[in-house]
Amino acid sequence: MNLRMGYLTPKQSLIWTLNSNGLTEASIARKLFVTRQTVHHALNAANQKIGESLQETANINKIEIETVDLAKGFLIGYSAHFKSQAFITFSAKNGIQIWYKHEGNCEKCKRLKKCKEVLLEEIRARKLTLPDQSSQMLPSKLAEILFSEITGGKKDGHT
Repeated sequence: MNLRMGYLTPKQSLIWTLNSNGLTEASIARKLFVTRQTVHHALNAANQKIGESLQETANINKIEIETVDLAKGFLIGYSAHFKSQAFITFSAKNGIQIWYKHEGNCEKCKRLKKCKEVLLEEIRARKLTLPDQSSQMLPSKLAEILFSEITGGKKDGHT
């Protein structure tokens, strides 16, 4: 197990992902041919591990924690070092990711392609609607979409 996957077992990861996509515990149990109690226990364990991973990541990066949402797999905080709002996300595909709000110069960044791929996956994992031209958008715009949704529509978040 590693921090990248939030220390989840494959079964916990699957159950957490299904639940974060809107399936109820009973629906997940039927889908996986297990009891609802099995799903409930796995989901509780997954949420605890994800919470610990998000908090550990915030502590390591000296991010003051403002909000944590285990069901959606995110933490919002503030980095005094970067003087910026910070977002830590968890998804089964990307594991733990840290994002800092800033006006980036994406066109010149060596990580442009990877950053865009991860942001698109984070948006898809959360079942958010992408604009028609999202494949041509810069990561800073994709981050704005993702973090606006995470923060409840406030204009927060740039990579």
